[in-house]
Amino acid sequence: MTVAAPHTNERCEGESAPIFLVGAPRSGTTMLRLMLNSHPRIAIPFESDFIPKFYRRLEEYGDLGERQNVSRLLDEIAAQAFVERGKLIGDKSAVLASNPRNYSQLISAIYTVYSRSHGKFRWGDKDPDNTLELDVLWNLFPGCQIVHIVRDGRGASNSLRKMEWGSRNILKLARDWSWRVTLAHKMGMILGPNYYLEIRYEDLVRSPEAVLRRICEFVGEAFCTEMLTYHQHAGASMPESSMKYHAASVQAPNPEKTTAWQREMSAADRALFDEVAGATLAQFGYSRETFRGGWRSSLLRLKYALINRW
Repeated sequence: MTVAAPHTNERCEGESAPIFLVGAPRSGTTMLRLMLNSHPRIAIPFESDFIPKFYRRLEEYGDLGERQNVSRLLDEIAAQAFVERGKLIGDKSAVLASNPRNYSQLISAIYTVYSRSHGKFRWGDKDPDNTLELDVLWNLFPGCQIVHIVRDGRGASNSLRKMEWGSRNILKLARDWSWRVTLAHKMGMILGPNYYLEIRYEDLVRSPEAVLRRICEFVGEAFCTEMLTYHQHAGASMPESSMKYHAASVQAPNPEKTTAWQREMSAADRALFDEVAGATLAQFGYSRETFRGGWRSSLLRLKYALINRW
């Protein structure tokens, strides 16, 4: 069965354009979300985790021009774990009141109701998995604005290894980071500078005002100092169950976090990361590892291939 075009929206421009925050896992997307969510006009809720997922399942819901079909889809979106955790959908009747007749309109209605409930007028979305889904976002919202935050892959991987759900395999982590940031970058180069902005996590942490001013200029919003003091009330915008993963995100930016990987990763692991993703590090302006690894890296490579495969 062929799915009809999922949207009939005209091109989003200016204040109508949604803002999508993307980046490889543990690259600072949550901190950036909290900063932008502190803007008096912008609402960016907790991680969505549903837009591409249901985009690929639209044929299951039939013609979304029929109210019962769009209502069923809304019910299933509302039941998603991340949606519930972030309290994204508080009033289904208000979402349906705008009479969405396709998937794009339904998403927009969900986020518009959310943003209005917080007294704001511009909505955005944050989801690291969408780093690989920029084509889907653009198909749904042509003219949307995408902010891609890139972190040194060794820092992102070092942080991810500490998560209970993260891989311990540095080779896998290096491949995944390289693939994600490269794909998003290439898509961004196709979209162009009006619709895609690339920033570095390290710059945001060390010079938050300068980077936030760039982002505000990109999305066409005035810079507001409230974004610099986001940490004073950030906890209220985070689900309690997620705080253990994002304790640092609700605090003021700490420049020491940008170099933690240099102290915590072994030289052998750094050498292996460079073997896999060194060219990508250089492409994004990060220094490469000079140590070549030796026998320790060879042993670790064997361990990751045979034991810590995931």
